[in-house]
Amino acid sequence: MVKKYSFRLLVIISMALIISCTQSNDSNEIEITEVTGSGTDNNSKEFCSDFTVSQEAAAEFFKRAKPISFKQLHDEYDYLPCYSNGTARIGSQSCTWEIRAGNTAELRCGTKVKYFACNDCLNLQ
Repeated sequence: MVKKYSFRLLVIISMALIISCTQSNDSNEIEITEVTGSGTDNNSKEFCSDFTVSQEAAAEFFKRAKPISFKQLHDEYDYLPCYSNGTARIGSQSCTWEIRAGNTAELRCGTKVKYFACNDCLNLQ
């Protein structure tokens, strides 16, 4: 009798885990909610004067970009002074994003920071 209930409990727990894992994958999608601006580092206004990222281009960037480490960002990608930034949502969590002209991005959700890169994603504009 105890084995019968233990087996049922194991099945119920397994099903709950499977459902929660499936739902968490869907909530990892980055939804770009707004572009809040663009700017430059080091007063590079002339160099960056025509760099802007639309809401649609930002959404496409994050769909195509791959997550990278900070070390990869530093060692393998150009960190250009031009950027656009805005807000995003992952599930119910609010985040901010910054996409740089060198096809790199930073996504901040609370205290977590994720880095992304995508070859030629900004050519979609």
